[in-house]
Amino acid sequence: MKTIAFLLIFVIPIPIFANNTQQKRTGYTEGGIISLNNDTIAASIKMENILKLQTEVKFIDAGGKKKSFKPGVINGFFMDTENGRVNFESRDDIRISVFPSKKGNFVLRLTDDIYPLYYFVTTKMQNTGIESEMTEIPHYLVHMDYRWYHFNENNFEDCVTIFKEDKGLVKDIKNERYSFSDFPEIVERYCNTIKSIHK
Repeated sequence: MKTIAFLLIFVIPIPIFANNTQQKRTGYTEGGIISLNNDTIAASIKMENILKLQTEVKFIDAGGKKKSFKPGVINGFFMDTENGRVNFESRDDIRISVFPSKKGNFVLRLTDDIYPLYYFVTTKMQNTGIESEMTEIPHYLVHMDYRWYHFNENNFEDCVTIFKEDKGLVKDIKNERYSFSDFPEIVERYCNTIKSIHK
């Protein structure tokens, strides 16, 4: 599934993106910046891990200058990869991290369905015996009926409350046919059900 491939790009970043034309710079991929008035500006986007991409996008513009933008200054950015286009939106209405940024974050948008699905990563200090280390916590976010619903591995099963219109799906989740990593598939199935009901 494309969305899973997109996630692997950011969870395990590898330099597979120098896939053609103008910019042959290591660590960059072709893409674009979306301005506040929704103009698209071609750019070579620096490939970094998702935690860095959520806070700032670094890029090289058409004139060859290195620049960077933080959320709120632009509407978002995208990267064209071997697996398709990857879109990040600038959003200031998501509050799931312990210290949310006042200017918001760039959030990875996985789908454009009737209930769009997003992916966001937070960090948490975790004891590993004698020492502590920062661990990444992945979240899936669904934008439904003007509200945000976010789920991680700890509260995954609570998602049945927002998918209750699809009784078969709820049953499959409760019977553990799906796990947290299957969330994109769950949302896709739910959206297809709702679209078929309201035809």
